[in-house]
Amino acid sequence: MTNLNIDHFVTARAAFRRRLSDVRAERLGRKVAGAEFDDHGMLVEVDDPPAPPMAFHIVYTDAKQQLSGRCITLRNLLHEVAEVRLTAYCHMRGSMRMFMASRVAEATDLATGEVHENALAYFREHPLLRQMTADDLASRSPELLAVQSCRDEIIILSFVGAADGEFDEAEQDEIIKHVLFSADEPLDEHEVRRRVRSWVPDERAFERALARMCAGEGNPKALMRTMRKVIDADGEVDPEEVAFASEVQLRLKNAGRL
Repeated sequence: MTNLNIDHFVTARAAFRRRLSDVRAERLGRKVAGAEFDDHGMLVEVDDPPAPPMAFHIVYTDAKQQLSGRCITLRNLLHEVAEVRLTAYCHMRGSMRMFMASRVAEATDLATGEVHENALAYFREHPLLRQMTADDLASRSPELLAVQSCRDEIIILSFVGAADGEFDEAEQDEIIKHVLFSADEPLDEHEVRRRVRSWVPDERAFERALARMCAGEGNPKALMRTMRKVIDADGEVDPEEVAFASEVQLRLKNAGRL
């Protein structure tokens, strides 16, 4: 990387974690033990979208009603009458485990950072269970399709917005507008907002997103227009935000995309 170092990512990641922790504390009201969301002692190899999401960080409720964080890779899903059983490799235990979807308080797609708060409903519609491709699943909802098509821009713009250690509402609003304006048909803004606000990407997701855009995916010109709006959204131009924007612009230019 030319302009970025690990400190830039640490600062941005801290902003994402604060936002996630605030939402989680309000929603769950209990402490989560075990592996943290971005524990780099437990790196998990993940496939790039649009492959069906298979690697997750889950917040799981055990029989004693204690919450713990786990990184898992799905192997099989079994749909029962009122339940979905997840057979997955647990990276914390180093072995195969079975999890009940109804006990998953939160599931985070490790490829993108998208957080699913209703895990049972999410896994009931998972492509692995329904034997659907991610495109088949996305075609059900124009909002989901729009977010999927903008996934790389969302990840990059999120890092730009969080680069100064804060990720405020005005910056998030510009990213939401980016998704809304990308669609050819009117979208439900509330649904787009809910989906965009649930993303908590890490630096691996940032690198994969930028690499895909350099290889020909996404809309680089629209990305740069929104990036300037995100940087200006809080009324201050921070060096950390400029560093991310400069790196993105340089690499897209070197790839012939700008």
